[in-house]
Amino acid sequence: MEALILLVIGVVALPFVLLASRHDGKKGTDGGGTSRPRPRRTRCPNCGSPVIDHGSYWECGWCGDYGQN
Repeated sequence: MEALILLVIGVVALPFVLLASRHDGKKGTDGGGTSRPRPRRTRCPNCGSPVIDHGSYWECGWCGDYGQN
């Protein structure tokens, strides 16, 4: 009987735990998050040269460094 009570409590509490553990910056399903997009990189953090923007990633033509936008 005690195991059944714990099972019911776990099943009822699981959706609340999953909603509380979201880390995407959104509050609910309406997409009203407060996080702003990161600015696109224009200079290489390694050498300071201008970078080539390839859409989802950038690449430095001088030193070869690269990363995500």
